[in-house]
Amino acid sequence: MNAMYEVVELQGEYQTLVDKKQLTKKAVCALVIPFRDKHHLTDKQALMIARNEMPLSEMIILLDAGGAER
Repeated sequence: MNAMYEVVELQGEYQTLVDKKQLTKKAVCALVIPFRDKHHLTDKQALMIARNEMPLSEMIILLDAGGAER
């Protein structure tokens, strides 16, 4: 369940970047890449999670399975 706390933190930090109008490619990469690498996700999956564009059920399956094959 620790991964879900990380998701909440990731989504909060992403939203902060949006709210402060600091959403740059560099800022997104700095935020999303460590999460992506830790959970063995694709770029698209990690970005969808950060943007809160992925259904919770799919997110749980991905994080419990340790990510997807690239």
